[in-house]
Amino acid sequence: MKQRIKHCAICKVDFSTMYRVQYKNSKEWVFVCKVCLIDVKKDNPTYKYGGTWKK
Repeated sequence: MKQRIKHCAICKVDFSTMYRVQYKNSKEWVFVCKVCLIDVKKDNPTYKYGGTWKK
């Protein structure tokens, strides 16, 4: 079985569980890791959660 991995759009590290979010005014959906997710959603009025991606 092939393991699927994505790279965090912020820290560029590979993770098997990622979070689809918008956190800038560009309205672009990106995948981020849990550590980066906590940073981008803190006091961010443009933050939107779009789901969890798992391997």
